[in-house]
Order: sequence, then C-alpha cells, then structure tokens
Amino acid sequence: MADAQPSAEKISAEIKRLKQMSHQEFFEAWATYVLGGVDRQVPRDVQAAGFRSPDLATRTLTAADRAAREIKTVLPRRDGESKREYQARMNAFRQQLQAARQPIVGAIERLADEEAEYLAQLDDEAFAGEWAAFVQQAAGQTRSGHNYVQGLAFRSLDVAPRTRALSERMHRTPEEYLPTVAGESRTARAARVAQFRSRLEAELRFLQYTLNYAVARWGRMPTTPNYRLQAMRLLVEAHPEEFSKLRSAVREDARKAREEVRRQRRFQRRTQARGTS
Repeated sequence: MADAQPSAEKISAEIKRLKQMSHQEFFEAWATYVLGGVDRQVPRDVQAAGFRSPDLATRTLTAADRAAREIKTVLPRRDGESKREYQARMNAFRQQLQAARQPIVGAIERLADEEAEYLAQLDDEAFAGEWAAFVQQAAGQTRSGHNYVQGLAFRSLDVAPRTRALSERMHRTPEEYLPTVAGESRTARAARVAQFRSRLEAELRFLQYTLNYAVARWGRMPTTPNYRLQAMRLLVEAHPEEFSKLRSAVREDARKAREEVRRQRRFQRRTQARGTS
C-alpha cells in the first residue's frame, strides 16, 4: 500500500513556517534536511513538500547551490577525523545533496514552462521590458523566483529565438532600452551601458547553445556562427555612410586591379606576337 500523502493543510503550514525564516535559518533547515536530520515540529515528507513548493522552490535551489559551495561550512571536519574519512563524508553529502536537489529542479522547470507561456503571449514592448529588466538583474521583483524561472523561460526552445533577436537589437542600441537616471553623469551612464552590453553578450552565448541544441536534437549539426558577417552587419547599421564609402573604395580598387591584370596580359600577348614575327 502506498504511503499516505501529507495533507494540504500541513503543507501550507510548513510553507508559511519556512517563509518566515531568515535566509540563514532557511539555509540551515535545508542543510539539516539533506543530512537526514529530523525537525521535531514537522515530518520529513511535509518538509520535502514545502521545500519543493512553487512558493519556495527557487529559494530552496539557492540554498542547495550555497550548500554545494560552502560544503566545508555545512560539514565541518571532526576532531581526529582523517583526511580520507572527511573526504568520504563530503562525497556522501554531495550525493545526498544531488538527490535532494532533483525534485527542486523539477519544480523549477515546471514553473519555467508556465513562465515561457506567459512570455510568449507578450507583445514586443512588454517582452523587451521583461528581458531588459532580467538582464539588469532587476526582473521579477514583483514576482518571486525570477532568476531561475525567468532565465530558463527566456532560454527555452520556444522563446529563445525571440530572445536572441531582441538581444542582438539591444546590443546594437542599448540606449533605447536603458531608461535615463536623473542626475547620472556621462561616465556613469557609459559604465551602465557597457555593463548592460556585457551581460547581453553572456546571455547571447547561452542562447546560442540553446538554439544549437534545438538543431542537434533533430540529428543535424549546428552551423558555426559567421562572426565576420555579423560584424559587417553591425558596421552597416552603426556607420552606413562610412561603410558605403569603404565599399565603393574597395570596388574601385578591385576595378583598378582588374584593369592592371588586363593591361599586363595585353602586354604579354604583344610581346609574344613580336617574338614569333
């Protein structure tokens, strides 16, 4: 017979209790749970449901990532414990952490699917606003869990092409998407634009991997981006007059080169004709 599932009332109470914890208290509660500890107030199955709930999944994943980074803080070395014993205990904890993390990741991905549907129905202006805010790490302040959930949604197979096209436009003309700040100096403005572009470049790399995967999963090899062509297009858009002059100069040089080749060939033919006469 399958184990009875915890009641919705108990889960709701646990979610409320966890929400009221400070960041450190929440982190310690998660670490204790991963280590197999038992909370006297709440059974483990109720705790598990609370940690992976939509309201807390992103906070839990943040705690899980922190635990992986700060493993020596979570799992201090015991007195008299050998290096080998300590390493074995840390390896066991990493396995426990990975197992506990999987349901949380699943909950995050389900939230990301819903977020992707939300983003897909936005008009261009609203979509650009959401993406610009996310890139500046200010997105989702009115909706919890934006970092993981929105990131996955923007990079999802359905949304990534739109996100990449917008990112390329933003990278070309970031000023159009960054609101002015009262009293901001030119230096501060330039620094903010440079930082915005840098973050866009990082996101464009992530998006390229997503789009490559979309092609590869159908058994086709992704094409390598033509950076020279992309750079030329950016040059045309940024400096159309200069590009036109440069192109005309190159064409003129090519015409002169062709004329020089023809002149040399005519000279060679005349020289050969004189030699045979």
